Amino acid sequence: MVALKLLAVFSVFAALASSAPAGDLVSSLPGINFKPNFVHYSGYLNAAPTRKYHYWFVRHQYASSTSPVLLWLNGGPGCSSLGGLIEELGPFHVSDNGNTVYENPWAWNKVGHVIFLESPAGVGFSYATDGNTDTDDDQTAKDNHDALVDFFTNKFPELKPNDFYVTGESYGGVYIPTLAVLLANDKTNFPNFKGVAIGNGYYHVQLNVNTQPSLFYYHGIARQNLYDDAVTQCCNNNPYKCDYYNMNGQCAHFANELLNQANDLDPYNLYNVCYLDGGSRSKRNFIRKRLMKNAISKLTTSHGGRFYSDKSPQKAATLPLCAQDGNTETYLNRQDVRTALHIPSSVPHWTDCANINYNQIYDDVTSQFKTLVQKGVRILVYNGDVDSVCNIVMNEQFIAQLGLTVQDGTNRRAWHYNGSFNDPYNYISNVGGFYEKFNGLDFVSVRGSGHFVPEDRPREALQMIYNFIHGLAYSTPVPFSTAPQPLLNTTG
Repeated sequence: MVALKLLAVFSVFAALASSAPAGDLVSSLPGINFKPNFVHYSGYLNAAPTRKYHYWFVRHQYASSTSPVLLWLNGGPGCSSLGGLIEELGPFHVSDNGNTVYENPWAWNKVGHVIFLESPAGVGFSYATDGNTDTDDDQTAKDNHDALVDFFTNKFPELKPNDFYVTGESYGGVYIPTLAVLLANDKTNFPNFKGVAIGNGYYHVQLNVNTQPSLFYYHGIARQNLYDDAVTQCCNNNPYKCDYYNMNGQCAHFANELLNQANDLDPYNLYNVCYLDGGSRSKRNFIRKRLMKNAISKLTTSHGGRFYSDKSPQKAATLPLCAQDGNTETYLNRQDVRTALHIPSSVPHWTDCANINYNQIYDDVTSQFKTLVQKGVRILVYNGDVDSVCNIVMNEQFIAQLGLTVQDGTNRRAWHYNGSFNDPYNYISNVGGFYEKFNGLDFVSVRGSGHFVPEDRPREALQMIYNFIHGLAYSTPVPFSTAPQPLLNTTG
């Protein structure tokens, strides 16, 4: 019986592989120390006549003819989704100063096939043949749509009938709903587009600024007298309704001071600790600057630069993994890696985030959310609860103003990971977070996570995304092993 099952899985795997683009197959990955139980591809998609989007596609580890397909988009705007692959939810993680590729046992390709798309042009290995990478929210959504049409029509047409989900984080809060509206309106090319899952999304600029001072205050970061002065003098003694975003004069000074209270902390995870860490992540600095640029300029032109460190990341392999900031960039710029991924020699040096000329159109994506709910597209909004860049209170207030109906009463409920809700001795320690269900939208918090949920809480993130896609209770344990694959024998 076991042999028959293995034969069936192999037959599906062989059939899928035979229809895939042979020229994009990654036959070997330099530095890998385990043998993957899936195949993967790296190549280019036509996003526009002059724009070539790089993709890295990893097959489902438990592939069947009906395996769901997930797209992952990192944010920025202008940050590469390969950062998400290597540092968050992908099966390949890198250590040892870019010399070793080790397995992520909580990779999302245990849930389905995953496409990591570098978008827009000018980001990562994606490029424009005419050198023009200027773009905006609408153009990026259109280019992402057209690149996906190429993927499902010309690269992997056998996957077009499968359920399709768009996932991502941060400025993905704009990328994803704008793209999703296009997908929902294109039944010809995306007949089974089912839903979106957005982590720590950037949905509403004004709400994001207005919720941060109280977040800092209730985390014990903001000074009492400073917070009191702002609330009494500028907020009519109502911090819940305080509009820090539109303050001027002395009130803008109070807002500036409050928003700088966490300068010495990692804004992406207020409780993050990395011993011997001599520098902060270049990606994290970049995203913070991008997301706060417009909002902060309304308060004071000197505000933004004080949020970030300009120290160069350390690359010494002797540092703990959390401090090896250069691993991803070092690895992806190795010539043998670029060759394995089929990257043209004309494509420049890979960086996690690119300074492209990007025009933000949408300060508020309420209309896109309402359109998706009306069209029956399932939505998962999830948040790490100790992120201050796209904080959880902003996301809660954004959902509240959508006017959706709560499906399961008014009480927020805990969810648990790894089946711990059946074990009274682990009941508290294994709370994964909390959730609420609305008509068409699930809101899920991930306890103790910051901005990058699949990195900070990989076990919880894997269980969460599996249960969302399969319509199960979030406390349901995943039905597959998360044990790592055996290491390769590299001693000869």
